[in-house]
Amino acid sequence: MKSTKNKLFISFLLICSFISCNQKKEQELNPSNAIPSAAAIVEQIVNQPEYHIDLLDLKTKKKLGNDTIVTVINDPVYHKTKKYNTVNALTLIANEIDLSKIDAKSTKIVFECIDGYKPEMPLTLFLASKPYLAFKDLDAKGTDWEPISKNGNKMDAAPFYLVYTNAPAENDHYKWPYNLIKIHLEPIDKSKTALYPKDPLMVAGYTLFQNQCITCHAINGIGGEMGPELNYPKSVTEYWVETELVNYIVNPASYRNKVKMPTLGITKQQSQEIVGYLKYMAKNKKKN
Repeated sequence: MKSTKNKLFISFLLICSFISCNQKKEQELNPSNAIPSAAAIVEQIVNQPEYHIDLLDLKTKKKLGNDTIVTVINDPVYHKTKKYNTVNALTLIANEIDLSKIDAKSTKIVFECIDGYKPEMPLTLFLASKPYLAFKDLDAKGTDWEPISKNGNKMDAAPFYLVYTNAPAENDHYKWPYNLIKIHLEPIDKSKTALYPKDPLMVAGYTLFQNQCITCHAINGIGGEMGPELNYPKSVTEYWVETELVNYIVNPASYRNKVKMPTLGITKQQSQEIVGYLKYMAKNKKKN
């Protein structure tokens, strides 16, 4: 009886060993079946390549591409139908970057403007649209661009304005940057990897910052440059009175005449969440 039990036990060990070896071999043959660690995911994001296109340099080298005239119905900047001289933005990017080597689902496209404004959108959405890079406003009279009126100021869209022929003007997932000078392709979670809080109570403020602030403001060097850096070397929460900062974010125009910062349409509670996140990041300074 004892001998039979030993034989069964040895058989059980052999079966377990066989299954374990087969699982190991299967993971080696099919790495996708392996479960990566959190550190591996972060490393994968960090190691994803980034690409940068200098539009002014391409213009100087006459490498923008072939001209084409497009009509934009209900242009969200001019608020009317407009006609532009453009180049195909997808063709331009494909000529400069081998898109077959890029995982579009894990990549975002970032648009850099003269004033440091940096809106972004998923690369998959951009590739599925019909984007054009406008370099001349054909409705303008005696000039290359019709003036844009914004917050009492007048400007033009030069040198480039990104437009679409199939994107709804009211859909804010599509970005229409003017004064555009550079295009960047970056890992979609680049800012999340660097700026996501470890404290779960700060996630709401982080999310609001990502949705409302990062296109104009940077934290630790990550984000837009239209407005001031908010964390490094000195956090805005270290020299603003907290209640005043909360109220300013809700209604900047009540503090400064002709202020560039727009009214975001957020509540005082949401502004407090953003300030809470900024206070958290003040303890996590890093120059990127």
